[in-house]
Amino acid sequence: MDFGFLTVPIYMALIAFGFAVFTDTQTVNIEYVDVPETIAAETGYTSPVIVTRLADEMQLIAKKASTKAEVRQVELHEEKKPVAVLSEFVGLTPLVRVVQESVSLTPFTFSGEIVIHGDDLEMKLRGYDSHHRQFQIVKTAHHDQVPQLVRGAAYEAMRVVNPYILAAYQFKRDRLTRDFTPTLEIIQRELDNHDTEYAKWMLNLWGMVLYQQSDRPGAIEKFREASALDKDFLSPLLNWGVVEAREGNHSRAIELFRSVTTNKTAAKNAAAAAAAYSEWGFSLALIGKYDDAFAKFETAVATDGTFADVYSSWAEVLSALGRKEDAARMTARALALAPTEVVYTENLIGAVQSLPAAATLQ
Repeated sequence: MDFGFLTVPIYMALIAFGFAVFTDTQTVNIEYVDVPETIAAETGYTSPVIVTRLADEMQLIAKKASTKAEVRQVELHEEKKPVAVLSEFVGLTPLVRVVQESVSLTPFTFSGEIVIHGDDLEMKLRGYDSHHRQFQIVKTAHHDQVPQLVRGAAYEAMRVVNPYILAAYQFKRDRLTRDFTPTLEIIQRELDNHDTEYAKWMLNLWGMVLYQQSDRPGAIEKFREASALDKDFLSPLLNWGVVEAREGNHSRAIELFRSVTTNKTAAKNAAAAAAAYSEWGFSLALIGKYDDAFAKFETAVATDGTFADVYSSWAEVLSALGRKEDAARMTARALALAPTEVVYTENLIGAVQSLPAAATLQ
């Protein structure tokens, strides 16, 4: 039977990010931003508005980066002088927040001002973290471009707060233009900092960029480097396996998928395990082991019944075997779980592959 038309399902793609991108508790306290009275009167951008918009923009970046961060609504504390906004990227109870503030554990605090320079406005934000490291952000824009000024300052503030979140956000933007220069700039700048805590995440993302640029050997190398930094980090192992499979190296790919499912952290990460079982099954189908492939698909469903991609993979194999009605039922299940193109926004499954049919049976 000719399986030349059995392709990677449209929803099955390289899993670029971790399944727990933003695991550490990070808060941002924006104390105040002084605004000249003339600018506030002309634009309506008073100090409380600027502070709120800064927090909103940072939250928007976090949301668009598609992480597991719980991004809450901005809380304005009107009783504070100056006005303060606490933007919580990971949900904290009020009690935890009070304890955090009382022992000076708020990780990032910013304050600053807007200064008029002729027809331009300059926003200066000064900040420090819980380790007493200090930061300064300076952004300039024309006086009638206050929203752009705020947006630019929030972008740079996120680079300080969590450069990986910013890189993930920029990556999604760069996919639209196919120019990943801005993403790579963020990655390289962070990796140049040898004390960075984000190295494994950045290397994993770098591998994703290289995959998008059709450099599969380069992508594998970055995934290997990321995995070497943390053997329990499942995402690069899974990504590495996916690329090996796309290269036709199914035995190696299956070894990597097995390593994901047997890793001690897999029990706490059903989505990663289900993805590995699903890809494992698809590789088995590609080498003609259909019964074993179906068994792996069933295991994927048992591991995480909400994982839509396994049903689309299953449907592809059934369709190639001529079992059209069974394939249609599986497709319907996939669509019921994933009615839009972006299936799992947390790990960008379905949103990261430039061409759905990136690999075919040899």
